Amino acid sequence: MIICMDMDAFFASVEQAANPKLKGKPIAVIGAKERTVVVTSSYEARAKGVKTGMSKYEAQRVCPDVILICAHTRIYTYVSSEIVKFLKTITPDVEVYSIDEAFLDIKDNDPVTVGYMIMSYVKKTFNITCSIGIGPNKLIAKMATEVNKPDGLYMVHKEDVLKFIDTFELGDIWGIGRRLAKRFRSMGIFTPTDLRAFGRDRLEKMLGIGGIRLFQMVHGEYSDRVVSEEPPVKSIGHSMTLPVNGETRETALNYLLQLSEMVSARARKNGFAGKTLHLVIRDTDMMSVSRQKGIGFFTSATHHIYETAIELFDELWDHRPIRLLGISIGNLVGESVILTNIMDDFGKYPQLYDAIDKINSKYGKTSISYASVLNCKRIGAKTISPAWRPEGTRNVEFTPE
Repeated sequence: MIICMDMDAFFASVEQAANPKLKGKPIAVIGAKERTVVVTSSYEARAKGVKTGMSKYEAQRVCPDVILICAHTRIYTYVSSEIVKFLKTITPDVEVYSIDEAFLDIKDNDPVTVGYMIMSYVKKTFNITCSIGIGPNKLIAKMATEVNKPDGLYMVHKEDVLKFIDTFELGDIWGIGRRLAKRFRSMGIFTPTDLRAFGRDRLEKMLGIGGIRLFQMVHGEYSDRVVSEEPPVKSIGHSMTLPVNGETRETALNYLLQLSEMVSARARKNGFAGKTLHLVIRDTDMMSVSRQKGIGFFTSATHHIYETAIELFDELWDHRPIRLLGISIGNLVGESVILTNIMDDFGKYPQLYDAIDKINSKYGKTSISYASVLNCKRIGAKTISPAWRPEGTRNVEFTPE
């Protein structure tokens, strides 16, 4: 049996636990003071129509008494990391699916006992709640978390899987996106029963191997195992929504330098070098352009990443106001930090980066940086991406709010 632990309105619950005056009130956690959306909301706010992804103005319109709270990312990641540590005392087979979800393969242990033990630990230690789903595979366990949410436990036995999956519409099944569900609805297919009747062969013809997988899912079957080890890293990147539209090349380059250093610092810390750079520019109409470029050699160095980013930026930017910038390096090699090459006109880059890393490790991530970065009105990682993990390359440290 597989256990899925899903935190209840995680960020909002942490805020209410930290400030008792917020208990029972509609609150919405937003990414930052400027240019942000609702990251999550309390159940009280959800009952009044506040939804994830709304702008703060939309949230205030549907719920005038909503209390907006700027996200405290360092607190959420700390709580998540501590919970994961506890889960690993139960079994080493823990897959961290996101900051507020995890799967456990508990093998011979009693799943209900383990589930209630997890719920008790979370509530006693952090004064927040989680919901537990138990099933014969990850799909069923994940969907079972929704049955008695919040602060509930639900178990689906193997012989009840088909009956359980048939209680959901297609769009509510984990892994079936809105677009695909809409496509099926247009074909008169609304439920798992309808899709089973549609047939495996027709699904395979329509969606390829994905159709076969989907046919298995509507039978309650799911082959993915709990993966405790970190999957191979394909890229290292950061993006940032600018607090004020970027109107000039100079402003954009300041943020590109900051992002280049953030990417480089993670590459250096985790022992990676890459030789392909990918740049994303999003304008105020939410239209994005992106392109990748070979750097020409493997590197982990800020100055190499930044120089290539400038080249790409000058090729891509059409002088429209900039809302977001993003940089990543790919084609990675591990256990290889490369900070200089024969084309560099300064021979002590390795010593320079070593000094930067030692200072920032001791005094904080942004204690020392490039002078141009000080011109940025937003400095450091603030937003938790879906790829964040408490350990390994995907562990991003956040600057104080």
